[in-house]
Amino acid sequence: MKRYVFIGAVDFSAACLEAMLGTGLDMAGIFSLEKGAASANSDYSDLGEVARKFGKPCRHFKRIKDEAECIRALEPDVIFVMGLSQVIPPEILDIPSIGTIGSHPALLPRNRGRHPIIWAIANGLTKSGLTLFWLDNGIDTGDIWAQREFAIRPEDDASTVYDRVKGLASEMLKAHIPELEKGVASRRPQDSSCANTLRKRTAKDGEIDWRMGTKRICDLMRALYRPYPGAHCVHNGREVKVWKGKELRITGAARGFEPGKVLSSDSGSIVVKTGDSAIELVEHGFERLPSAGEYL
Repeated sequence: MKRYVFIGAVDFSAACLEAMLGTGLDMAGIFSLEKGAASANSDYSDLGEVARKFGKPCRHFKRIKDEAECIRALEPDVIFVMGLSQVIPPEILDIPSIGTIGSHPALLPRNRGRHPIIWAIANGLTKSGLTLFWLDNGIDTGDIWAQREFAIRPEDDASTVYDRVKGLASEMLKAHIPELEKGVASRRPQDSSCANTLRKRTAKDGEIDWRMGTKRICDLMRALYRPYPGAHCVHNGREVKVWKGKELRITGAARGFEPGKVLSSDSGSIVVKTGDSAIELVEHGFERLPSAGEYL
């Protein structure tokens, strides 16, 4: 039986860990990011809760690079890094006898880099995938261990896609870990000529520009839906979260109105002119509804 170490920090990590422990494998160590060091993770999860469920110890850390000697002492064959934004240093990558496996919610080599779920939805993609791959000294460049594609439906948002990725990861781990147990470590090199790299998302990327088309605005809201921080607009100098919108067609004089103009506002429903039509804001954080005729 092979020996494994698991490292993670978020809800995705917890789902993967639970799936792995449920197979009865030899989990030599579990490492969970401390909550105080997880300010950038809106979906933070303490893996100690899953570890306790299975009667396993869990070690918490601030910087994974400080845990090299502790991991070395566990003598793992494979390290799994699932849902950690910290870079794994060479001194840890060199420890396991077989290698270190990470995850990326995209069809590598396409969409390497930051926030692939957010960018996939915001850019209107109709499919993406999950790649489990062998970590090397690059960023999302290692050989592919396993990969599965999934559809992004028009009604999906970040929450439903995130849940789909968690379920897919659990299925893939259960399906492929038996190969590791038999000593089979599949590797398929990435074709870097087909690669692109996504940049880090900033708060400005979440601000709605009403000059955009309605679909583009709706896609942005879907992309930043919970557990992510939400799209936003500015009203009376205050940032207001806008979580969901509905595409509307408009006719008559309203078609010539400037983007950002509130066309109607009542009972929590706000209709705003966009670059090509209009959008109804159906889930938002307005404490006081803007009046018809105002601009956002």
